Amino acid sequence: MGICTNKQYTQNSDPPQNHRQNRLYLNYQQLANINHPLNVNHKYNNYFQIIPESTVGKGIKMTNQYTSRLSREEWLEKRKEFWESRVEGEKVYWQSIQKAIEEPDEANVLAILNACDLKLVNNSIQLLYDNSMHKYDVPIFMINEPQSFPQTKFCDAGLIQDFQQTELKIKVRSNKLPQDFEVLTHTNQSIVELKTKVQESAPGSEICRLFFKGREMKNHHLIGNYQLKDGEMVQAFM
Repeated sequence: MGICTNKQYTQNSDPPQNHRQNRLYLNYQQLANINHPLNVNHKYNNYFQIIPESTVGKGIKMTNQYTSRLSREEWLEKRKEFWESRVEGEKVYWQSIQKAIEEPDEANVLAILNACDLKLVNNSIQLLYDNSMHKYDVPIFMINEPQSFPQTKFCDAGLIQDFQQTELKIKVRSNKLPQDFEVLTHTNQSIVELKTKVQESAPGSEICRLFFKGREMKNHHLIGNYQLKDGEMVQAFM
């Protein structure tokens, strides 16, 4: 992982002296407040519920405690998705932030951040900035585990598991095949069974991911869960 070189460091909490940078810093201080409407954690309100008067973690990794509507498996997937989708700021800085969060010793954490001249806002790893004053928001679910996980997956909540069986003929477009082809299926067929049918048309394909209208189709779901209609198109990546 291309991180900055480590060196020992004690984080300097003094705000920037430059007038423009100081103005940005004061703005970042406000954004770091969990109650600010533009605080990064509000983007994830559908998945996590913050507990206002309770904290978890120590030192610069102390955050509000929270509960998760995602199962542990989904929570881990959401964390992976977060790191893979960072486009703002510098990639090498995000890599260093990830390494710092995964490092248990705070002295080493500060050394990692110092190597890139990444500075903390309000002495918390939830919000950092670089020498160009680009900010790096880290939601609390990336720093600490929740107080609890649900027994049921978020994506399965309220999921219908039995449909009036209706036959469908759907089209499949694959990056491995020269032209689209049709598959006969039905509303109660599982996605994993549909994948098997698709892979039969492209021998040698060990991996198959299906997407409908930009949404990945999960193995344990049924065709009916996606409200597919006769003749509609599914994308296959193999």
